[in-house]
This record gives sequence, C-alpha cells and structure tokens, in this order.
Amino acid sequence: MKRQFVSIGDTQLHVRRAGRGPPVILLHPSPQSGAFSEPMLNRLAKNFTAIAVDTPGYGLSDPLAGGYKGPALDDYLPPLVGLLDALGIEKAAFYGNATGAEVAHIFAAAHPDRVAAVMLDTAGDVSDDFVDNLVDGYFPDVTPRRDGSHLLTHWDMVRSLNLFAPWQFTTRANRLPVDMPSPEKIQEKMLDYLRTGKDYALAYKPAFYTAKHHLISRVTVPATLTRWAAKPDLTEVDDLIAKGLPDNFTVLHAGPTMDERLNASEQYLIDTYLNTGNAAPPHPDQVDRSAARLQKMFIDVGSGQLMAQGCFAGSGRPILGLHDPAGSSNRLAGFLAPYVGKRPVIALDNPSSGESDKFLSRDQINTEAYASAAWAALDALGIDEVDVVGRYSGGQVAMEMASARPGRVKHIVQAGVQLFADDEREDLLANYTPSIAPRWDGGHLITAWSVVRDMGLFWPWYNRTKGGVIQRDANIDPNFLDSRVQDLLKIGDLYQSAYAASFTYPMAEKLAALEMPCLLADYPGAASYDRLIMAQVAAPNCQIADLPENPAELPSILDPFFAS
Repeated sequence: MKRQFVSIGDTQLHVRRAGRGPPVILLHPSPQSGAFSEPMLNRLAKNFTAIAVDTPGYGLSDPLAGGYKGPALDDYLPPLVGLLDALGIEKAAFYGNATGAEVAHIFAAAHPDRVAAVMLDTAGDVSDDFVDNLVDGYFPDVTPRRDGSHLLTHWDMVRSLNLFAPWQFTTRANRLPVDMPSPEKIQEKMLDYLRTGKDYALAYKPAFYTAKHHLISRVTVPATLTRWAAKPDLTEVDDLIAKGLPDNFTVLHAGPTMDERLNASEQYLIDTYLNTGNAAPPHPDQVDRSAARLQKMFIDVGSGQLMAQGCFAGSGRPILGLHDPAGSSNRLAGFLAPYVGKRPVIALDNPSSGESDKFLSRDQINTEAYASAAWAALDALGIDEVDVVGRYSGGQVAMEMASARPGRVKHIVQAGVQLFADDEREDLLANYTPSIAPRWDGGHLITAWSVVRDMGLFWPWYNRTKGGVIQRDANIDPNFLDSRVQDLLKIGDLYQSAYAASFTYPMAEKLAALEMPCLLADYPGAASYDRLIMAQVAAPNCQIADLPENPAELPSILDPFFAS
C-alpha cells in the first residue's frame, strides 16, 4: 500500500492505493479517513487496484473548494469526478461504508456512466423523525478551547461509540454488546476527528438524512447491499430490504465475523467485475510542479514513506525545511511562505513524526537517522544540493546532512539553538518529556495539552516560577496549541527519544567544525535567545541574527545570507 495525493485544480485529495487491475474506490465513514478502509483495501489488492479516498475535509484531503454549501452530500460529488479524471479512470466500482455508502449511492445515481458497480455496506432506510432524534446532541462543539477540554470531548465521543448507539443515549436499551477497544485504538480513531477539527459534522450529519429507500432506489447500475449479521442494530437495513429494492440490487448476507463481511463483497467483485473492468493506469504525479503554492506529497524512502510539503515553482537552489523534535512540516510554513513560488521549497516530516510512516523505533531515533531519511527524500526528488532552514533539532539534522555529503548543503539557518551545560542537560533529560502514552481515561490528553501550553510560557516548561517566565508574547492561541498537540500525539512517547537526541547532540563541537556558512537566529525574548551568543563564542565562524515576528520580513535577513 502507498499513500499518495491527487491534485484536482487547486486542491488535493489523499488516497491509499494498492494492487493492480480494475479500480475499486473505497469511501469511508465520517469523520474518519481512508485508514478505516485499509482491511478491505489490502484484501482487494490481490485482484484489483484498490483506492481508499479521504473525503474532502477529512483525513489529509483538502476541504471542498469554495467551501461546503450543503445541507446535502451533493457537494462531495464533483471531487469524485475530478478524482477519476485525474487518475485516468473512466469507470470504477465504488464500495462505501456508512457516510461512504451514502456518498456512493448518490454518486452512482448522478453519474452512472462512471460507476461499474456500487456496493453499500452499513446502509439502510430511516425516517427524518428518527434522525432528528438521533442527531440531537450527537455533534457537540469541539472548537479548540483554552483549557484543552475539547480533547476530552473528542475522546468521550470516540470511546462512547463503542458503548452506546447512538453514543449520547446512555440507557440500557442503547448499550452495545462489544469489547472496548484499547486506548491506542481509541486515540488512532480520535486523531481523525482532530485532523478534521470543528467541521467534523459537515459530511457526517447530512449522511444520516440520505439513508432513504427512495434515494437508494434511484441507482440503476449493478448494486449490492450488505446485511452483516453482527451489526448491532439491523433494523434500518431490514427496513430498506422490506420496502423492496430494484432488480439491479443484490443483497449480500454476510456472517458475523469481519472476515465474512469483507469476503462477501470481495467475492461479488471477483465474480461480476474482475474480468469486465479495465485496469487502472499508473498513479499520476502527486503535485502540479508549475503551481506557485505549497502542495502535499508522500515520498518513498526505502523503509517507508515521508510526508512532505513542497513547491517546485521558482528558480535557484531549493530550500529544505526541517522541524523541531515534536513537530512536523507544518511548523515550517512561516519560514517557507516568503519563498513559495520564488524558489523551490520543501519541508519534511521526520520518520515517525507528523504524517510520515513510523519506521524508526525508539532506539533508532537519532540525528543521523533523520539526516539519512532527508537525503533519501531529496534523492527521490532528484535534488542534489540545498540550503536548509532548521528549527532547533532541524538545524542539527542539517549539520549531519552536511557531514554525510560534503559540499551538498550550501547554507544552514539554525532557528533556535540547543546548547546546554551538563547539569542543565541532565535536568532536561529527566523532566522535559513525561509520558503521553494513551490512557484509558484520556488523561494523557490533558498532560499533552498542558506541556505544549507551558512550553510557550516557561523555560523549561516545568519551571513554573517567575525565573522561568519567557520574556515575549505567549503564543497560547487554542488553535495553535491544538495543532501542536496533534503533532505531539502523532509521535507519541517516541518524542522522548527525539528530544533526547537533540539535548545530547554535541552542538558546540559540530558548529565549530562547520565548513559552510551557518546563520544562528532566534526571536528576541525567546527562551533560547541567549544561546546565540554562547553558540557564537563556541563557533565564531557562524553569523547571528534576530528573527522578525512577521514572516514576510524574513527575506531581508535570509537573502543576504543565502547569497554569501
């Protein structure tokens, strides 16, 4: 399986793709992502080109171009047409679960010429009165809040989906006879809620109102409805069947196991579609290389895939952005923004960080491994030499890149310097990275929020005294903190190794040994600002500079340095 992006106009859809043969498009429930479809995708990949799509605004797909107009699901149809066109697919089978099933039958009714077959798993017929009662309280506000309590709202929703149906009705009649997933599984699902954010109900809510016999009956292409014996409440499925389905529908009666459920749909596709559908073409380039905007891509690096954001328009040497220990490429947006469309730029998520694959284990995370992965990504892109902008540990990775391939890193901008006395380093190693491993009660979420919040208030964050106050405006905007906490939750307790690698890096020695121009820069008043002078004493060959608060002013500092 490969994760890839598909460019459609000015937006991108994220897909998971595997196999060869006739294409099958997999559509997921809301507010989840194509990760939900992976079991079916891996099964189908033996005979088909299986493509699991993140619905626009969910997972890693961009929101709908022009915004959601609603209240129906029709807004989600043009992106699917654009997806098929971009992939060079004239006609595909569509397999949808829950919201995905609703989108699938609406798409099949509107575009029968593009649909070889439509398969509805978790679909049925419900009245508007029933749905009105169901959605009352189903979609609480999860706008990021200053105290981080929205994280517990997310956690409660995801956890309760395994306790009650609907999740907010807590009577015995609504109790589900299922095992509670592990905290790790709950968090994995919750991260999809966090990726979508406060707009998580945009496709989710209207999907309830499209579970209608009269809408599903409009489908004229070959279609299936799965009746899975283990579904907690089969009433809506049986009501749909009882009202009568057109002759083009086949009801798939699946046994109680998940394997039986997936097998029923797979066998139908093998019997009716495998020998009649045309094979899908190879995947196109993930990005529009002429576009003057940042675009997302996944880069194959041997051990896995790295998430990257880049813009290849412009001229001159590419600028590579590398993030801090518990960050992601999102943290480089401000540094790269002034150069987008003027010089090629690319920012990477380190292995096991952000959206990159977790192919580095705890004992494999170190600065050299990050540097090796960065070079592998650049090699894959055909980039021979770069200027590097690194935030904190990102600058250390840049130095290891320069050491590994002399002459190919031309300039290093170290934004924030990690330079510590021995006793300070030992204190940081002992206290800076408390465990944020998922806990059954969700308490780790408040730990993560509190750590990230106090990182903007004190240095170190746990020195909550007047002596630890950071002397600049605190960036504790809830939306900013929410994005930082998402990065932290994605790397999880591996952040302990990432920070340890940064804290123990022989910074003074490495800076002194540099043979290319290096600019040490920071924001006045930042906790690490006084390290600039310490670093310059250790490495007088390096330049120092103050970073401006306005990213648009960065070129006035960086351009003369890059020209040196």
